[in-house]
Amino acid sequence: MSLRRYGIVVDYISEGDVANLLRGYILVGEEKIRFSGVAYGRFGGQNVSPQLSSAARKRVKAIFGDVEKFEEDLQLRLVNGDFEARAPKGEKESHHHVHMG
Repeated sequence: MSLRRYGIVVDYISEGDVANLLRGYILVGEEKIRFSGVAYGRFGGQNVSPQLSSAARKRVKAIFGDVEKFEEDLQLRLVNGDFEARAPKGEKESHHHVHMG
């Protein structure tokens, strides 16, 4: 399956010892579709489990078609460090130990 090009922005990462909570969005053109998830180990390391809300799944289905394939692609890109990490608007950059592939 060929996915349309999209960007990934992670705008929140908790600083846990074993697992980190994360939030972000995919960017398709001007549209932002939010996701959340859990990263086990370090970014670019062991595993990331992204989650889409029902509304986000509907948007993904409308844009990409196959939601499961999209979720697999999103997971692989997060694990491989293929994303931009940035602080949410209005918040100062905080120091995070984010290791990108």
